[in-house]
Amino acid sequence: MAQRLTYRLRTAVLAVVAVLGACVGVVLATGQAGIVITHGVSMNPLYHQGDLVIIARASSYTVGDIAAYNLPGRDEVALHRIIGGNDAAFVFKGDNNQSVDPITPPAADLVGRSLVHIPQGGLWLETLTSPPILGLLAFALLAGGGAATTRHRRKRRRASMSRHISTRPPARQGLGGLPPSLRIPTALAAVFGVAGVILGALAWSGPLEETASSQVKSGTRMNFSYTADVGQSAAYDGTTAKSPGPVFRKLARTVDVGYSYHGEPGTVTVTAELSTPGGWHSTLPLSGPVTIDGSDYEGSVRLDLASLDAKAQAASAVTGLPAGPVSVALTPAVRTAAGAEFRPELKLELTPLQLTLPGGPGSLAVTDSATQEHTALVPRMVGVSGLTVTAAAARVISAVFLLAALATGIIILVFARRSTPADEAAAIRRRYAALLVRVHPMPAPQGRPVIDVTTFPTLAKLAERYGLLVLHWSRSGVETFVVQDENITYRYRAGSEPAQVEPQPEPADSQA
Repeated sequence: MAQRLTYRLRTAVLAVVAVLGACVGVVLATGQAGIVITHGVSMNPLYHQGDLVIIARASSYTVGDIAAYNLPGRDEVALHRIIGGNDAAFVFKGDNNQSVDPITPPAADLVGRSLVHIPQGGLWLETLTSPPILGLLAFALLAGGGAATTRHRRKRRRASMSRHISTRPPARQGLGGLPPSLRIPTALAAVFGVAGVILGALAWSGPLEETASSQVKSGTRMNFSYTADVGQSAAYDGTTAKSPGPVFRKLARTVDVGYSYHGEPGTVTVTAELSTPGGWHSTLPLSGPVTIDGSDYEGSVRLDLASLDAKAQAASAVTGLPAGPVSVALTPAVRTAAGAEFRPELKLELTPLQLTLPGGPGSLAVTDSATQEHTALVPRMVGVSGLTVTAAAARVISAVFLLAALATGIIILVFARRSTPADEAAAIRRRYAALLVRVHPMPAPQGRPVIDVTTFPTLAKLAERYGLLVLHWSRSGVETFVVQDENITYRYRAGSEPAQVEPQPEPADSQA
C-alpha cells in the first residue's frame, strides 16, 4: 500500500509540474505575460543591469505602477514608473532619471505591469538560452535513446557471431514496458523534449529582428497657454487672467503667451499674423530664431494689445476697410535639423473690449497629424499551425520546455532505478517478454549438467549469446527459466531461493 501511494504521489507531482510548465509556455505565447531583461540605470536602485522582470497585462493602470511600453522604431520596451496622466496618455519617468519620458502612451499600448522581479535573473536566462546550452540540452535528451540503440546493435552483432542464428524479432518495450506510474510523466517528458527541439530550431534558424515598413504618425506637438496681470477687481477671482478665459482690455494692456514644444531638435521662430474681415492682413515677427537642443522646449512672447489694435486702425484709416475685430494667429514655426517644418497656430480674437479664444480649450494643443513612411526592425515571428510568437520568446519557451523535459527525465530515471517490483517473476515477464517461451514443466535431461545462475540478466545474456530462447514454466509458486545449450542446461528460479527447492522427478509424459 505504501509503495502504491508513493507511485501515485510521484505521478501527481510530475503531472502538476508538467501542467505548470505548459501553462507558462501558453501564457508567454499568447502575449498575456512577458519577460524583460533590464539594461541601464534608469530604475536604480530598484532594478539593476541584468535583472529579470516578469510583466503581465492588466485591465487598468494607476499612478505608481511600474509598467512597460514599446519604444517606437526599436525592438525594446521602456520599463518605468507611471507618475501621471490617465488611460488616454500616461506620463512615465525612471526612478533614477531627472526628466519624464518624452513618450506618453495610452493604456491600450502598454505591454504590461511589473509582476515578479528576479535580481540578475536576466544574466542567467541569457546564458541558458545561448546556442551552446540549448545544444547541450538537446544532446542530453537524445543521448539516452542513442545509447539504447547502440546497445541493441551491439547485442545483434554478438548474436550474429554465435553458433546459432536467432530469427526472433527484437524486443519492443515502448511505454508498455514501464511501470504504470511512470508512463504519463515519460510521455509528457517526450512531448516537452520534441516541442523544445522544434521550437528551438525555428527560433535559432534566423535573426531576432527583421525589417518592416509602416506608416507612422508624427509625435510632434505644441501646447499653448496665456496669462495677463489684471490686478484686483470684481471681474476675476485673483489678480491673473488665464487661458482659456477672456482678457478684458480695460484691466490689462499686455498678454504673455507661452508655448511648450515636444519633437525633434531644431530652431523656432515666433510670428503673429493680424487680419480683419475686410481682407487686410499683416505679419509681425515676435522672437527667434531660437535653437532647440533637445526634444522639449518652452518659450513665451508678450503681446501688446494696444499696439496690435493701433496697427489695425492705421490700416483701416488708409484703406477704408473696417478695423475690427482683429484676428491674431500666433505661430511658433519649428524647423527641424532634417528640414521638416511644424507650424502650429494659436488663434485669438481682439476686440475693443477683450481678447478671447474663439476655438475654445481644445485649440490650446496642436499635434502634427502627418504620417510618414517608417522603416524599422521588428521582432521576427515564428510558429506552427497558426500559433506564432516572437523569435526571442520562442527561444525562452524552447529552453523552458527542454529544461522541463530534462528535469522530468532525470526524476523518472531516479525513481525507475529505485523502484524494484515486489514480484520478480512478473518483472522478468514484463521486461523480457520477447525472449520468453512458456512451456509445461520439463524434467532435467539425464546426463546433462544443470548450472543455476544467480541473476536472470545473466541467463538472458547467455540466451542472446547462443541465439536461443528462454524456456519458462511455473510450479508450486516457483518460476523456472532455463536455456538449453547443446551440452549444458542453464537455469534460474524466481519465487524462492534455489536451495529451498529440491529437484523432483518429473512425469515422463511432460512435453514442451
